Amino acid sequence: MNRALMLRLHRTIGLAVAALLLVQALSGAMLVYRGPLARLIDPVAMTSGKAGPAVSVGEVIMTANRTTAGYAVTRLFAPDADGATYFAQMGNRDGAVRYASVDPAGGAVLRSGNVLAFPVEAALQIHYRLMAGTVGIAVIGLNGLALLAMVASGLAYWWPKRGKMGKALAIRWTLSPKLVLRQCHRTAAVLLSAFLLFMATTGLLLVVPELLSKGAANAPSAASAATIDRSLMLAQSAFPDATLRDLRIDGDRLIVNFNAPEHNARAIHRVIVTLAQPRIVSAMRAQNNPASWMTVLPLHAGDAFGPIGQPLLLITALALAALCVSGLVMWWQARRARRPAPARKSV
Repeated sequence: MNRALMLRLHRTIGLAVAALLLVQALSGAMLVYRGPLARLIDPVAMTSGKAGPAVSVGEVIMTANRTTAGYAVTRLFAPDADGATYFAQMGNRDGAVRYASVDPAGGAVLRSGNVLAFPVEAALQIHYRLMAGTVGIAVIGLNGLALLAMVASGLAYWWPKRGKMGKALAIRWTLSPKLVLRQCHRTAAVLLSAFLLFMATTGLLLVVPELLSKGAANAPSAASAATIDRSLMLAQSAFPDATLRDLRIDGDRLIVNFNAPEHNARAIHRVIVTLAQPRIVSAMRAQNNPASWMTVLPLHAGDAFGPIGQPLLLITALALAALCVSGLVMWWQARRARRPAPARKSV
């Protein structure tokens, strides 16, 4: 094995993707506790005032539709916890997107605007697609491949001889700050390598199907609040004990997703109903849903590993951000050390 080649490969890829990896790590860290964080940093827009009567889903959609002329709700997320709000995604004929948060108690619009008006939603869109549609998703996929290559090349360069593992991981705190930084970078990367490989792999398993799918934008509907509520009630009859996660409006169809925690933390039962003449087009239980994301997302998001999953994921994301920064600092230090000293003028 050519260790010099592995080091060169590791550095080259790292310099090429360090900034993007840093963005991915920080946005991913924000998404670990997405709902609670949104309510913590933006309580005005994302927390219910609990000061009025409960409003129906149809009324929430009608209220959101009135916030911006020319826009209509295409997707609505139900409150994910006590004190949370409805979160509406709206589109217009040109494909532009805006958002609104609506209080389930009283139906007041707490905020509406583009994605930047909602910091955690912005983090999601950056992490998922860099706010750049299919091109952004492809770049995220390449970033995942780059992370896999960096971990593999870094491990290949570091791998010690038999019996030297402990020494190869040791950090000598008495050395110069520059060398301590290098040893911290090395040891942290090695200890996190399995987690980073896992996150990159599951991320790719989420991205690739999305790139291969032929998703089309949902068509808004002019259905009334009563019509939407009637169709939603019909959908609920298919899974009477399930709670609403979100719904999509696509012309005359209402695509309703109900939480299925008995399957896993991200699983959904899906019901498709018509609006004008309400009837159930299809009803699919979570265990029969072939969508790969229902299996992969709980792994990528840490839900599948119980109480330790999300804290471990948060630590991994923040550590990856630190590795990105320390790697750039190490490169800058090495580059600076290679510069020739200025020649002294002879007297």
